[in-house]
Amino acid sequence: MRSSIWWGVFAGAGLGALLVLAPAAEAQAPPEVAEISACLCLHRAIDARSAGMTENRHAYDRVHSELTALDSQLERERAGMDVNDPQSVARFRQLLARRDALFQRSTGPLAADLSAAIGRYNATVSEYNARCANRPRDPDLLARVQATLSCPAP
Repeated sequence: MRSSIWWGVFAGAGLGALLVLAPAAEAQAPPEVAEISACLCLHRAIDARSAGMTENRHAYDRVHSELTALDSQLERERAGMDVNDPQSVARFRQLLARRDALFQRSTGPLAADLSAAIGRYNATVSEYNARCANRPRDPDLLARVQATLSCPAP
């Protein structure tokens, strides 16, 4: 328990007086502190989820760009392919197999990862909006809580 000494200077009728108060018991933190902490942690979680979602989106977009490039390459190969040349047919089939594997990856794990990241982000934003948005907070209390904030990993 921390002790506090309050000094106050009172002036009255031309005379100054100094008042010393005895150490006061530290007041309990208002219940709002827990809610502010939760909201600040939710805000951090939103930032982390947004970064994760962006990372998943970039991976998904990279694969789709590769697919577009492979599709164009397949069209060029198809147009110039000699069906009587086994090497030409083998190259085309190899390219087609690569494209199919990439397509499976884009519609399987990458799509699932992106969907899960979006779901986690949306759930965290919804929770933040329900608990924290448009709630006026005491700026001084907010700053004090933020200075010592410790959040669990999102």
